[in-house]
Amino acid sequence: MKLILRKALLPMLLAVGMVGTADAQNDGKKTKDGFTVLPSGIEYKIIKHGDGKKRAAVGDHMELYIHVYMDDSLTFDSRKMFSATSPVPVKIAPTKYEGDMMEGFMLLVAGDSAVFHVPMDLMRKAGNVPPQSKLGEVEMMIYEIQAVSVRTEEEEAKYQAAQTAKQGAIDEKLLKKYFSKNKIKATKTESGLYYTVSNKGTGEKAKAGQKLTVNYTGMLLDGTVFDSNTDSAFKHPTPFSVVIGKGNVIKGWDEGMLLFSKGGKGKLYIPSTLAYGAQDRSPQIPPNSILIFEVELLDIEDAPAVAGNQPQLAPAEQAKIDDKLIQDYLKKNDIKATKTESGLYYSISQKGLGDNAAKGKKVSMNYTGYTLDGTVFDSNIDPKFKHVQPFEFPLGAGRVIRGWDEGVQLLNIGSKATFFIPSGLAYGPQSPAPAIKPNSVLIFDVELVSIQ
Repeated sequence: MKLILRKALLPMLLAVGMVGTADAQNDGKKTKDGFTVLPSGIEYKIIKHGDGKKRAAVGDHMELYIHVYMDDSLTFDSRKMFSATSPVPVKIAPTKYEGDMMEGFMLLVAGDSAVFHVPMDLMRKAGNVPPQSKLGEVEMMIYEIQAVSVRTEEEEAKYQAAQTAKQGAIDEKLLKKYFSKNKIKATKTESGLYYTVSNKGTGEKAKAGQKLTVNYTGMLLDGTVFDSNTDSAFKHPTPFSVVIGKGNVIKGWDEGMLLFSKGGKGKLYIPSTLAYGAQDRSPQIPPNSILIFEVELLDIEDAPAVAGNQPQLAPAEQAKIDDKLIQDYLKKNDIKATKTESGLYYSISQKGLGDNAAKGKKVSMNYTGYTLDGTVFDSNIDPKFKHVQPFEFPLGAGRVIRGWDEGVQLLNIGSKATFFIPSGLAYGPQSPAPAIKPNSVLIFDVELVSIQ
């Protein structure tokens, strides 16, 4: 729980800092300690001037090291929270209220080190109070910020592409060394995925959009096993089912599982660029990890038809049916919900703090999912589902159903809500689990625990 709270703290801290403009350095008055006082009452001092030529602006990408103190007590250290010594990536957004930390970041150039003093009264006024603070005791938030880089959107895209290419070359070298050492003959695809087949299986190979049932064991190049559905130590000894080729799993799986027929066995050697990239997924999967999966394709199923084996309806027709079902459910249960353009309905029961989650951010969620008849099919807070820990995923990357990728962006930290997701934004005509029939409307009670 302590780890969750510390992860949840960062976005809140980023939301409650500076007021001013990029020219505030010239407008504010000086204190005897050499700090500049902005009209808001915020004090800041540039401790070290960097060699960057451009101050951050709205739309730019920054990398920052951040230390936060409540009076004299250190409450946050980005170097200890993120992988290795990686800086925190921040995209500069327009300021939304007095005390928005984004304005403070726009005072900095690459290489700058600065200290900001933020009176707790400003945080109270903005409604962004870190959960660890006691307003009667803490008077000042102190931010120590080191700006590592400032890049425009175009520069960021080029930088990320270069990093991917660079990491791809590193992965390729490591894989070839691994194959040579272990005398493995693997086949390489155009994407950089390697694979071996020990049993071809029978029939046609799997196709995108089909439901696959798989046994697997995942490991790193050093042999560390990080997950398995055939090892009882990982506490989920049941075959894994997934609709393949739809972004429900990492790219290496979406491509690799299409190489097998029913009964097929083999190994996938997945470079980090087709896995989790620079993301720190867990202590067992460090950033830029090459992943090896032993897989056995137990079964292949075509997309099931709607109940009664009737022909599949056109998406627009199914959307009308789903919308009517949701509206009837809301009316029956006296629920007020808002509908988005996509057809998603949502109801927020508890407002959170700070900015909403955004695409590209890693979010941590608590959730319970159920169908319109009340059948609970999954939950990370109910012990019977055997995974009682917050669920983390990169938002907007297609790692979850579309209703989640859209709905979570409506929330900020601490928000609690219910999503009413039409089948077209969920699994459509697929049946990913016995409790989720084809074309099921899904309901999720969710809580946004943290944003990174």
